[in-house]
Amino acid sequence: MANQMLGHMQDLQRIYDAVADRVLLDLCRRFPGFERYARLMEGISEQSQTMAAAGTHPYGDLPELPEPLKASLTHLMRSAVELEREFQAAVDAGRAEQAERLTMMRRQWADDLRKLVGEFRSLDVPLRTQALVQQVVKAMAERIERMARE
Repeated sequence: MANQMLGHMQDLQRIYDAVADRVLLDLCRRFPGFERYARLMEGISEQSQTMAAAGTHPYGDLPELPEPLKASLTHLMRSAVELEREFQAAVDAGRAEQAERLTMMRRQWADDLRKLVGEFRSLDVPLRTQALVQQVVKAMAERIERMARE
């Protein structure tokens, strides 16, 4: 579940940073799914921090990604989220006319993925880091392909 939600984490953080507590409470009341998601992500974050502090985090020894790579990965994750939303909206509305736009978005995402892979290859990124990012990106690509077939 967390892998599917990675692309949404920055949006959630932006909401946390931008709105007052009472607005957050109202969002949780109006959208129970938002509250469940927020609590899940909070729990994952707290668990990650606890493991890092205790030295037991499975990825605690990995170095931070270089800024350009982080920016490219963030962009790829955000565009995957946007693409998934668009696919779901098209399915919900039964609109076949969005097929051309979705195809263009999907091609752009695939191009961005190829660029990210090239960046990883050109930089000295540990193999464990590459494997972790590959696992997350592969899951996103599989979801996008599944939605495209539906």
